Amino acid sequence: MPDRKDADGLKEKYYHSMGAALTEGGDLEEAVVFFQRALDIRETSYAWHGLAQALYASDDIAGAAGAMSRAIKLAPGNAGYYHERAVFLKALGRPDLADDDMKKAISLDRNYERIDTIRWAARIVDETFSPPASPRGDRSGQVRSKELRQILDRRSSGDIFRKPSCPVLPCPAYCCHFTGRLLLHGVTIGPWKLQGLRRHFREKGMREEDLLDVFPVAGVEHGESLFSPQDIMKLGGVASVIFPRQKMSSLGGDLARDVPKGKDYRTLMWIGQDARPCVFLSDGRCSLYDVGDEASLDPCASFLCMTGFVFVVLRSLGLLEEEALRTKSMAEINDIAVDALIILARDVYGSDGVITSSEAMAHELQAAIEEDISGNDSLRDAATEQYHLLETRHNILINELVLSAAQKIECLFSEV
Repeated sequence: MPDRKDADGLKEKYYHSMGAALTEGGDLEEAVVFFQRALDIRETSYAWHGLAQALYASDDIAGAAGAMSRAIKLAPGNAGYYHERAVFLKALGRPDLADDDMKKAISLDRNYERIDTIRWAARIVDETFSPPASPRGDRSGQVRSKELRQILDRRSSGDIFRKPSCPVLPCPAYCCHFTGRLLLHGVTIGPWKLQGLRRHFREKGMREEDLLDVFPVAGVEHGESLFSPQDIMKLGGVASVIFPRQKMSSLGGDLARDVPKGKDYRTLMWIGQDARPCVFLSDGRCSLYDVGDEASLDPCASFLCMTGFVFVVLRSLGLLEEEALRTKSMAEINDIAVDALIILARDVYGSDGVITSSEAMAHELQAAIEEDISGNDSLRDAATEQYHLLETRHNILINELVLSAAQKIECLFSEV
C-alpha cells in the first residue's frame, strides 16, 4: 500500500491542481471547493494563495485578503503574497494598509517596485520566441500553396525553449531540488526513458534500487489522473510510476536566499531551504540528461526559471557573456536577467516599431492564406510577395534594435 503521507500529498496535489484549473476556466465556485479540500488535507501557502485568487476573481475581496493573510503566515518571506494582498486591500478601500504591504514586498524584493513592467516584459519576450499557437477557427491547414506552407512551418518551428540546456552554469541547479518526494511534482520516468536508464546502469555497474523508487498510484484516490498515462506502468500487476530518489543533503538557507523566480516572477513553491536534490544531480548538472532515447526527464527538461529563460534568449541572440557569467553570484545573475529582459522587451520586441511591423506581417500573411483557400492565386501571390517584403524590413529593424540593446546588456555584465 502507498505510504499515507505520499497518498495524502497526491490527494492534496489533485485538489490544488483542480482548483487552479477551475479558476483559470472561470468555474470559481467549484474552484473554491477544491482549494478548501486541499487545505483540509494539508495547509500550504500555495493552496491559500490559490484560494485567495479564486475568491478575488469571484468578487469576494475580503475573503481573498483573509486567505492571502493565511498564505503570508505560512510563507512570510514571499514578497509576491504581500504584493497581491496590497491589491486586495486597495480594492477594499484601505490604501494605508495596501501601502504597508507594498513596502514590505519591496523590502523583501526590490523588483516589486517594477513588477508590472517585469511581467509585461516576460510576456512580450516569451511570445516572441515561442511558436505562435493556432487561433481558434484557424484555416491554415487548408493552405494549398507550397510557399505559404513553408512560411507557416518556419514560423511554428525553431522553439528555443523546447528542452533547452540552461546556460547558467554557476546555478546550483535549483530546478533539480524539491521539497517532498519528486513524485509529488510530476517528475516520473516513462518506459522508454526507463529502458535507456537500465542500459546505462548496467554499463556503469549502478544499482537501480539505489537510484529509482516505485509508487503504486492505483492505491491512491485520483492518483492515476495526476500522471501522464504513458508514465504509468504495470509493475507486479499494479499500476505504478517510477521516479528518481533524492539525496539526503538539503539546499540550505544561503543558497535558498537567491532562488530565481518563475517566468511570471513568482516564487517557485517547490524550492526552499529544506529542498533536497534529485539523486542524479552531479556537480550542478543532470547526470542522465542525454541517457536513453530522449533528453532528460520531461518535466525537468521543459522547466526554465525566469533567469534561465532570459539567458536562453540571450544565447540565441549571441548576447550571452559566458565568461562574465562565471564570475557572478547567483543574486547578481538573477538581477542581470531581469534587467536584460526589460531591455529586450522595451527597446526591441515590445517597441512601437516592432509591434506595428509584426501586425502588418500578420495581416498580410492572413490575407495570403484567405486568398489561397479561396482559389485567388494572383491575389495570394501578391499578398505573399508583400509579406516577404515586410518580413525583410522587419528583420532589418530587429537586427538594428538588437545591436543597440546589446550594448546596454553588455554593460550589465560589467557592472559591479
